[in-house]
Amino acid sequence: MLYHVSPIAGLKILQPRVSTHGKAYVYAVENMVTGLLFGVRHDDFDFIISNNEKGTPILYECYPDALKSVYQGKNCSVYYINDDGFQRNKTSWDVELVCENEVQVIDERIINDLYNRLLDEEKHGNLIIHRYEYCPEYRKRISNQIVDRLIRWEIDLESIIRQDNRFSTYYKEIVTELMHITDGHLLP
Repeated sequence: MLYHVSPIAGLKILQPRVSTHGKAYVYAVENMVTGLLFGVRHDDFDFIISNNEKGTPILYECYPDALKSVYQGKNCSVYYINDDGFQRNKTSWDVELVCENEVQVIDERIINDLYNRLLDEEKHGNLIIHRYEYCPEYRKRISNQIVDRLIRWEIDLESIIRQDNRFSTYYKEIVTELMHITDGHLLP
């Protein structure tokens, strides 16, 4: 049994959709708590998500109160699906399974207030949450994530500050410094 989690309720068939991988897939995971982390819209500028050697999902906030800001008061649907046709190692994250074809839903469970559910999962040891810390090691981890994604995804540095409140609030200095070091003045 696999899980696909979505903010959209009432789906009977899951259709492949293009995501950051550039190919249309239906995404699924074996660990429902990992799936819950994707029950609402967010991206790599909100969280770093991984898992430990036991398969427990780990979440790092990329800015203060990101967990609450993204999940509080939001609902999602957990879709139970068969693993037929799903493949591993098609993306860079080994817990993610993908299928190129539409997938029939077996069952759906509504999760009300995803934020409280995630806190419950943390309390029961099913999720490790690292709240934003103002220490050098934590901030370095987040800065590396932000810079990596800005460069890898070739984000327009001049417009992102105007278009996305997270960048004008939390990442403005990183973007400004990147614009400065990439303007060519450091080259001979």
